[in-house]
Amino acid sequence: MKKKHIKLILSLLTVSIFSSLILFTSCLSTLSDFADGMLGGYSGKSYSFTNEEAIAAMKDALVEGIGSASGNLSKTDSYYKNAALKIMLPKEAEPILQVLSQIPGGQTLANDVVLRLNRTAESTAKDTVSIFTSSIKGMTVTDGVKIVTGRRDAATQYLRDKCYDKLVSLYKPKVSKALDQPLVAGVSASSAWSTLVTNYNKYGAIPNSVARLAGQSEPFPAVQVDLAQFATEKALDGLFVKIAEEEGKIRDNPFGYASDMIKKVFGSLRK
Repeated sequence: MKKKHIKLILSLLTVSIFSSLILFTSCLSTLSDFADGMLGGYSGKSYSFTNEEAIAAMKDALVEGIGSASGNLSKTDSYYKNAALKIMLPKEAEPILQVLSQIPGGQTLANDVVLRLNRTAESTAKDTVSIFTSSIKGMTVTDGVKIVTGRRDAATQYLRDKCYDKLVSLYKPKVSKALDQPLVAGVSASSAWSTLVTNYNKYGAIPNSVARLAGQSEPFPAVQVDLAQFATEKALDGLFVKIAEEEGKIRDNPFGYASDMIKKVFGSLRK
């Protein structure tokens, strides 16, 4: 091979390597920007607070959030007249609703149970403060910075992910007790629900037997629901919605709160 050909090849290789390095550097920059976006601006950035301070601020914000949320949701109609939070009958009750829709006054009976379910959630909302607070303080948090610099409800979602099952177990006994209390017109939610389900199951017993003998599916499938479990989960869902709203308010105005850690951590993000 001639020398001039060798020089030409070497020149082309040099240009190719140089171009590849530029492209690789550009890709690294793009990947870094992508990581920043995925982590809410956390990747590669430094802040005027430590991870431990971020964790403390996050927990303070959640305690503030549950205090405000429980206070608001313990008011009459806070669940019942809020379309986003209103607790309806469980999906297993759909067969009952279909039957009631064909009976004069049937829908009134269903609405009556719904009212009592929501009154139960409202009456127990204030009891969640101590339950939530102990769960929040007991949370093991690894990356507080990532959470406080994340989405507007990042701390709330972290609490939900880490503590939901525990919160259900702790809260359910209180809801169960409230379901048995006569909160509306001297009748409890449990009693109203039991009457509804018992009458429906009794009404459907004979048609179901006939259908089984004929090898057909039951026209009135029996309804069996753990009402306390259902009401607990729905009440907690509403609480998490309100806690997330409160977290957003703290992020918007951290200086309006008493916690020095909230002011330091969330306040620095506002500057």
